[in-house]
Order: sequence, then C-alpha cells, then structure tokens
Amino acid sequence: MKRRTKRGLAAGAVALVALVGAGAILGSQLGSSTPPDIVALNKAVQSAPMTRIADIPAAGGLPERGVFVQVTSTGEVCLWDAVTATSRGRMGGCDDASDPLGGSKVSASLAYDGGPATPDVKDARLIGLVDPSVATVRVVMSDGSSRSVQFGSSKIQGRTYGVFGYRFRHSDLVKGVGPVAVVATDASGAEVGRQPTGFGG
Repeated sequence: MKRRTKRGLAAGAVALVALVGAGAILGSQLGSSTPPDIVALNKAVQSAPMTRIADIPAAGGLPERGVFVQVTSTGEVCLWDAVTATSRGRMGGCDDASDPLGGSKVSASLAYDGGPATPDVKDARLIGLVDPSVATVRVVMSDGSSRSVQFGSSKIQGRTYGVFGYRFRHSDLVKGVGPVAVVATDASGAEVGRQPTGFGG
C-alpha cells in the first residue's frame, strides 16, 4: 500500500505532531535547515481557518476535544486533534489536498499524553479520514482484541469523507493494552486499508 510522507509534519502511515507553536515544531522536526516549502506550509498552517468536523467526547475526567480540518493556501489538507479551534496545542498532520488519504482508503493520526510505556499513558486518541467506500473502521489492540470506531461524514474540498475521533479506554492502557493498527473494511467485510500505529512500550 503506497503512502506519501505527510509534508513537513510527520512521516509514515500514522503521524503524531504536537503543535505548541506551529513554527517551532515544524522547524525542529527538520533540523536547523528548513526548506522553503516547509516555511510556507508553516505560515499557511498558522493562518488557515480551522473547521470542527467531529468530536472526541469527554471521558474519565478528560475534557472533550474536537477534530478540526484546515485547507491551506499551500495546497494541503491538515487534520488536527485539539481542544478548540484557537488552541495552540494541536496534534495531527497534513497531506496534499488532491489526495488527503495519501493513496490509501484510511488516513489516521494517533496522539497520546504520557508514556512511553503503555500503562503510563494518560490519554490516547485517534483521528482520521476514510474513503466513502469504507463501511467500518476498527483498531487492532496489542492483546489481539479490536475496538470499533464510529465515524460520520464531512465535505472537504467538495468531496465527502468519513471522519472520526476516538478516545481509547484508560482501563485498556493501564493493563498495557495499546493500539497496534487501524483497519478499514468495505460493505462486504473485506479489508481495504490498514495502517500500523507505531504505538508501543
């Protein structure tokens, strides 16, 4: 399955980027020499409007969060996990607006607070987009079980995508059970997309 790099933010199938200040993080991930296109993306991310397209409900004393989308002037679609549209603390990534799924049927970002060992994670969340042909999304866990992820729909650049925000149960995390892969299936139950989370510890 072909996947592109999430430009200037994170590489691989599942991205984790914590934006305290977009410039600081984008620059630090690339070292001291920042390519001009990344500088432009950095500025675009700071100025593009954020639209809330899904919710991550409050649970276990943890606050509600939102899934936000940005379409930047540099031709990127960025998906963020944040408390509010004005929050300076965001987690997520960007892909080319012509193909926000990066050549797959599912594009997801995992974010977590705490760790690195799974029992030390205080909060773990998953956000993402899926192709309209996807009927179900589930997360395969490290103990072999799976968690069903509900999703709604949203129009981005005139095209409809499934969109989700999911918070993992703290009871799983304290037992050392963490997310291994995100799996998308079609209406027949056939797997059409899979991304490893990169989560471990």
